[in-house]
Amino acid sequence: MEFSDRMRDFGLGPDQQDRLRAWSSALLGHVETAVEAYYAHLAGTAFAEQMRASDIDEIKAMRVAHWRLLVGGDFVGAGRDYADRFGRRLLDGGFPRSIFVFAAEWFALEFTARVDADPAIPDAERPGLRDALIRAAFFDLALAESARDIAWID
Repeated sequence: MEFSDRMRDFGLGPDQQDRLRAWSSALLGHVETAVEAYYAHLAGTAFAEQMRASDIDEIKAMRVAHWRLLVGGDFVGAGRDYADRFGRRLLDGGFPRSIFVFAAEWFALEFTARVDADPAIPDAERPGLRDALIRAAFFDLALAESARDIAWID
């Protein structure tokens, strides 16, 4: 199965990809603050115990780079990013699979709220952009799961 076929399985066809790329400059402006908010929220969850304080700055930088790929519509790059930088770390860190669902849900809710609040994004564009972001979040969940499984097999 081709990568593009997997994307289409999640409803990420050319229209959704083009929409994300067309609005990537507006979305990219939200990535760093969204990552800060994500890790502040994560600190109050059961997952916080698995986050080493000495690694948090590096992990945030990795997440910023990864979410830039996602909101920029670079799904092949996001897949490579998981394989190269996240899969082994997620496995060795003992993170449960539920963190993928947590992250995908949080990303989807956070970025759709930012789309709704961004005056640079016209009202007519918001529903389609929200849809593309939600699909991207859950496709990203599948990429994370695959990268963790590949690290486990290795």
